[in-house]
Amino acid sequence: MKGQEGMEASKKIVVGYAVHDIIGNNEQCLTEYDPEALRRAEDAGLIFVAQYDDGTREVVKAADVRKPDPTVNGIPLATAGYVDERTAATVAVFDALSAIVDPQPATADETGEGTEAVDPVEAFRAALAALKALEAK
Repeated sequence: MKGQEGMEASKKIVVGYAVHDIIGNNEQCLTEYDPEALRRAEDAGLIFVAQYDDGTREVVKAADVRKPDPTVNGIPLATAGYVDERTAATVAVFDALSAIVDPQPATADETGEGTEAVDPVEAFRAALAALKALEAK
C-alpha cells in the first residue's frame, strides 16, 4: 500500500552525513554541525548527503542537517571515546579489587626508598566512584 510505504519512509533514521564536493569530486564524512559553518559550506557549493539506517542516501539542505543520534535495532551506538573511557574505569575497578584479594608485597624504587602505601580498600572505593560518575555522562 502506498500509505504504508510513506509511513515506513518516515521511520528512517539518519546515521550520518557526507559532504560532497562536486568540483573536487570527493566526499567526506561530516563531523562539524555548526549551522553557520554548514551554511557557508553550502554557499561555497558543497552538497550535504544524509545517510540513512536502511542504506539509502538523500541530498539535503544545510538548514536540515542535525547531529545524528544513530541506533542499531533501537539501541544507540556508542563512540569509541565513550567505550574507551568506561573500559578504562572498569579495568581500574578490577585492578583495585585485585589488590584487595591478592595483595602484593611492598617494593622499593631505585633509590631504595619504599613507595607510599595506598589503602587498597580506599583505592577500590575511588575507582568505583569514578566508574559510577561515568553513568551520569
